Amino acid sequence: MLDPPDLPGKSIVSTLQEEYGIRVGDLTFLPLGSDSASWAFRVDATDGTAYFLKVRNGLDHTASLVVPRHLLDGGVPSVVGPLRTATNSLSAKADGFTLIVFPFIAGSMGANVGLSAGGWRTLGVTLKQIHNTRLIPDLERELRVEAFVPSRRVLIPDLEAAIASRASSDPVDAELTRSWQARRKEIRLLVDRADTLGRRLASASLPLVLCHADLHTWNVLVDGAERLWIVDWDETLLAPKERDLMFVVGGIARELVRPEDTAEFLRGYGKVTIDLVAIAYYRYAWAVQDIAAFGEQALLSPAMSLESRLAAVQGFKNLFERGQIVDLARASDDFID
Repeated sequence: MLDPPDLPGKSIVSTLQEEYGIRVGDLTFLPLGSDSASWAFRVDATDGTAYFLKVRNGLDHTASLVVPRHLLDGGVPSVVGPLRTATNSLSAKADGFTLIVFPFIAGSMGANVGLSAGGWRTLGVTLKQIHNTRLIPDLERELRVEAFVPSRRVLIPDLEAAIASRASSDPVDAELTRSWQARRKEIRLLVDRADTLGRRLASASLPLVLCHADLHTWNVLVDGAERLWIVDWDETLLAPKERDLMFVVGGIARELVRPEDTAEFLRGYGKVTIDLVAIAYYRYAWAVQDIAAFGEQALLSPAMSLESRLAAVQGFKNLFERGQIVDLARASDDFID
């Protein structure tokens, strides 16, 4: 998020020392990501070691910690997993917030610098390893299972009701309301299409594999040695492989993945039959998810700063631009019955 959490720095510093044995020299807030319940910091310890700290408002999905740690301990390369506390936990508590510490990767987001041909092949090899991972029963029980209902789908009626009844002088409310109303029919068609495809897939019994589920190149770091690192496992779940493949077969925005990038990725991933109905569903679901998320931040999150709410309105508008996720979702219909 662009705004820091309502958590005193001294609480973070004392918790890191007590739980992880980290003596903090500098604590720097990083305005990253769009998750309104998650914040990022760089921690520079007095011994010169750098850490990445994620602060969450609660933690209702422990698999987001256990899965990357399991993969890392199992030898899967390119995975960034959480560090353990002195009591062997993968997180710590501070004033009601959850603190999660990771190694700090000195690198750039793949979305900013691009991946080389070799990088795309490496990503393919790594994702195939993830999809082939055998899960122990205890871990499998912690994982969510794909329900084929878009994330935040439940918010759409609330947002529509808020927009219909909104008579506010707030400029952010007014701008989001204008933008939503101009696209109201299109939004309803997107939601209906996601619902229809979701029901179709729910009855199709596709094989489920371990998925990262948020594998766009904003979550792939490239370090100075051009090694790849997969971060942010908050959405991990059991789902059809297309949940991840959607990000590299056309992607969620045309500027993130070119056809030649997809070809290199598939050389690494290996022979695969891709269910195009599943790809279409996941694109529609992603569009619905982002529409709801940006709407929630702009209209239903009064504690957020004006800057963050304005960024949410712009993010909402961008979804409908050429080559972005709404455009890609609609284009998916050309390839399915």
